[in-house]
Amino acid sequence: MKKSFMFLSIFTTIAILASGCSNPEIEKNMTKSGEIPTSYIHASFVIDINNPKEVVGYADYAFVGLVEEMTGTDYKFPVTKETEDGSEVLTMPYTNYSVKVLDNIKGNLRKDVSIPIQKFGGLNDDKSTYFLFEDDSLPQKGKVYVFTATAEQDGSLLISGPNSNIEVKTDFFSKNSIQALSEESIANELTKTEEHKTYQDAYKNEIVKDRERSTSKYEAS
Repeated sequence: MKKSFMFLSIFTTIAILASGCSNPEIEKNMTKSGEIPTSYIHASFVIDINNPKEVVGYADYAFVGLVEEMTGTDYKFPVTKETEDGSEVLTMPYTNYSVKVLDNIKGNLRKDVSIPIQKFGGLNDDKSTYFLFEDDSLPQKGKVYVFTATAEQDGSLLISGPNSNIEVKTDFFSKNSIQALSEESIANELTKTEEHKTYQDAYKNEIVKDRERSTSKYEAS
């Protein structure tokens, strides 16, 4: 637990800058029997993350997507820390996914190809601990989510912080092959879900946060 706390205390500021929040605090480290422990970061965000209008307003893109697979983890911002056992290189995990966009709520991302997204958090490089913001969760393969993403300067998409991936509660897509469905049938099914309705309404009434923005390289032409 001591190692996890030091790891997060060094890198939380980096994570905060990527996620638009401030005043971080390490709140807890929970371990369930037989599972890899998770260290949670508690932070005060610059927006109300429980208000979809503010979440969408801060994001560059809001879309419904199917998680096709988890494609690996990047370990960013290496810092060397001296310990009693010698030098130790510490990094922060960013989990990569391949996603198929089913519907664009804000922005216009491509639907004809799988696109990569990156989520702040995941399994650390020595595979001993998961790191996540408190009340956050990692997307799971085969599930459909409403994603709110920011475009990075290189055009990639970053999903970060609580409520940045909200699972769409329907078993329609698990019972049907999405590849065999028309865009119309997908759209019709999504309009029946509470999550889609909530974020459609949020976009119509978004509370925009003034900040520097970029454009995704996965936008439809």
